[in-house]
Amino acid sequence: MSSIWAVGIPILLVDVANPVLLVAIAYALTRSRPIAKSYALILGHTLAYFLMGILIVYGFVYFVMGSLIANGLAELFAPVVDFVVKGFVDPTRINFVIGFVLGLVLLGFAVRMSTSAQIEKQSTRSEVSEQKEGLFPSFMMGVTICVLSMPFSVPYFGFINELFSFNVESKALGLLIYNLLYALPYVLIPFAYAVVGQSIVAKLEAFITFIGSTASWSIPLLFGVLGLAFIADAIKYFLTGSGLV
Repeated sequence: MSSIWAVGIPILLVDVANPVLLVAIAYALTRSRPIAKSYALILGHTLAYFLMGILIVYGFVYFVMGSLIANGLAELFAPVVDFVVKGFVDPTRINFVIGFVLGLVLLGFAVRMSTSAQIEKQSTRSEVSEQKEGLFPSFMMGVTICVLSMPFSVPYFGFINELFSFNVESKALGLLIYNLLYALPYVLIPFAYAVVGQSIVAKLEAFITFIGSTASWSIPLLFGVLGLAFIADAIKYFLTGSGLV
């Protein structure tokens, strides 16, 4: 499994810059019981992120409805799961057609995000401001942030793709390690708060401001590059019979 981390670590470094999660943690640190609420928030996000990865890798039906396989209900959906998994390992024409469409969608996202950056910032502030008191609401806020941002978690999908490309035997273990490494920087933030106190919040807010000022162009650029890569991959396959990779 060690060979996958040559690719996995750079993917992780891109993925870990989640401005919405950072804003939520900064907000939690200004409330009562800041450390406990911050860790509840991080736990909720990490657990949800891991479970979403498991659902993608092994299939929703097998994970959630495994007990129904004997009755044949889950097997009804097995071809869909197999199609998704095999598409990573041995792509066919239909996979490149889907990739071409996905590339167009990503380009659309890039254009939309670049023209509505201010709206996104306001939405983020509004969402975080609705966080309620208590550990369980903080935990659920972490889950909610994960679920809402999942469609945009392109690096995470990329890492899952690499799990299949490297033919990693224990994909669940790979996802677990990835998610623990993903959570590590966020876990250190409440720890730093406990050590140095309130000043960490000001530093965190300054960092969030920097992320916010660059995200308006860097994130659309990332989506645009990925979209063009998908489109180029599909076009090369249609012209030559093989993709870029």
